[in-house]
Amino acid sequence: MKTACIPVYVRDAMFAHSLAELPNECCGLLLGKQAIERAVPMRSIPPASDAYYMDPEQQIAVFNGMQATGEQLLGIYHSHPKGPLEPSGMDLQLAFYPDALYVIISLADADRPEIGAFRLVSSAFARVDITFVEG
Repeated sequence: MKTACIPVYVRDAMFAHSLAELPNECCGLLLGKQAIERAVPMRSIPPASDAYYMDPEQQIAVFNGMQATGEQLLGIYHSHPKGPLEPSGMDLQLAFYPDALYVIISLADADRPEIGAFRLVSSAFARVDITFVEG
């Protein structure tokens, strides 16, 4: 399976968003033209500690903006405030974008967040290695 390349500044933005939303899960989109270039924090409505539901109005606005800028949806991220780093059954049910990278941030130890990446393969998640790149 291919390695996912995530800029360090995008990783840091996801960590900051995850910590800011505690005790609830955070969620967001990873956008770029050919590679992940930015994380877009999304509102979860309603906020919950064990699930996320992206605000549909905000999603429409972001997708309309993507058309204007030529960006693509390359990934979706969310946090697990109390862990684990593995996707849940609900994560699989909400995986509507088969070409997207799914990123989970575990805050089981909020002082040392962990990050994992997954792709959908045959209706299941498969772990993907991550390389964090500068720039």
